[in-house]
Amino acid sequence: MFLSLLAKKCRQTMKSMIYWLIVVILVVFYFSQLGGMTIDEKPEPGQENYGWTYGGNETDIMESVLGRLVSEYLAGTYTTYPIGFYKSVTPSEEEQKRIGEIVEETTGLSGEGDIADAIQEAEGGAQVIYGSSPTQVKKGLTYERFKAFMQEVDDILGGGSYYAPDSLETSVSQPKSYEEALEDYNSLIENDHLTGGYARLFCDYMGILLGILPVFLAVTRGLRDRRSKMQELIASRKASSACIITSRYAAMLIMIMVPVLLLSCIPLVQCLQSASGTGIQTDVLAFVKYSFGWLLPTVMASAGVGLVLTELTDTALGVLVQIAWWFLTIFGSMNSMHGGAYGWSLVPRHNTVYNYSGFHENFGQLAANRGLYAAFSLLLLAISIFIYTQKRKGRLDIRGKIFGNLKRKHKA
Repeated sequence: MFLSLLAKKCRQTMKSMIYWLIVVILVVFYFSQLGGMTIDEKPEPGQENYGWTYGGNETDIMESVLGRLVSEYLAGTYTTYPIGFYKSVTPSEEEQKRIGEIVEETTGLSGEGDIADAIQEAEGGAQVIYGSSPTQVKKGLTYERFKAFMQEVDDILGGGSYYAPDSLETSVSQPKSYEEALEDYNSLIENDHLTGGYARLFCDYMGILLGILPVFLAVTRGLRDRRSKMQELIASRKASSACIITSRYAAMLIMIMVPVLLLSCIPLVQCLQSASGTGIQTDVLAFVKYSFGWLLPTVMASAGVGLVLTELTDTALGVLVQIAWWFLTIFGSMNSMHGGAYGWSLVPRHNTVYNYSGFHENFGQLAANRGLYAAFSLLLLAISIFIYTQKRKGRLDIRGKIFGNLKRKHKA
């Protein structure tokens, strides 16, 4: 019964215009973002550019962050991205005074004259700092104390600033040396077998859309059943509620993952062609493993939200909820794009083929993240089955009650 229902749901999905629109969006997005991707070659001495490296030691981070802070303090305005969009913050006189005290506590500089002189002396440094030049750290300032001061500044500015704890390391950017570029390349070949790094990059980009698109399919499939009176039809059949809802959910997951897996064949072929004849040992299953391990839990969660809220309300509420969640997730992960800081984000970011060490060291965190969302999705599935069971028994009709109440109020 389950397999026949699953096959039927897959066929129905293939007839859906929303499904094919999702496929088109995935394909267009892939070619716009990764279509021009080339496989990196081994760096050679004397190249003009080896790329960039982000982060640094604690001293580098403190100097660069404080460089930005004293620059913004002198200007009297601060740049923040509270929900991903630019916002210029002008603190009150009292708040600006407190930030000035923090500047003095962390740099030893007091007064606009001292700060202006320090900035002028720091200009021309070799280090590339986003928006400022490094500023000397006050002697005796520990990194923990520094982070506490920066957290206070971020709180004053309303959050989303460069001084937030998860933004500190991204403040430092330096050109890679030949030795650093070679080390990264060797790690890509020896540890990632070439394909692993590009599979993570593929998942980074595709995860962005897979955090939102499945909910549209889930909602439209649920609403289609309601419009076609499938509830009444199915209620009279022998299939269990678990069989009906699980087959619908599984069909959505399968049909979403098929185009993802097909698209992953493109970078896989590029990797295999690049490694051909070079002796590089590749992992031909890397993209499959990463797609299921990295992307599937995201698809499950997005589809699960649409499934449960559509079953509960018979409306498109799931779309609004998932859009809000996705929006906050994507813009909240802007500072973790270089990998290794996966946290509990619905869409883990790793926007580089390198940084295997960050991936390896934080693999446990990533695995826990993916396991949590898979378990959460199964919980949503179980709730959906319960709701559907109650509907079949005539015990639950939230949409009917809402509209019934509205009609009674209108008549009154």
